[in-house]
Amino acid sequence: MDFRVDQKGKYYTERVTKKTLQVIIATATNIIRGTVHVMRNLRLKDELNNDERFIAVTGAEVYDMSGQTRLHSNEVLLLNKDLVVWVLPQEESQPADEEERSE
Repeated sequence: MDFRVDQKGKYYTERVTKKTLQVIIATATNIIRGTVHVMRNLRLKDELNNDERFIAVTGAEVYDMSGQTRLHSNEVLLLNKDLVVWVLPQEESQPADEEERSE
């Protein structure tokens, strides 16, 4: 990583750009909707499998298991990865019949 240190000892590093993914995350007790930030050259799976214990979810909304009743919302939620049951990225997908025509 490139960095420089000024006369006062303050570190300056290069800016890291990440892509944002809208996700729905299930834990054993809740459904969480929000945004996960992933390094541009990595997949969501890579972010979930790295050595860090927590994943940051921004714009987080926590729902009951039915996904109908919002229990809490916060600008940032730090979620322990051990509690994640599944993650569903909310990407635009083509309807199945359009995929068949494009092949």
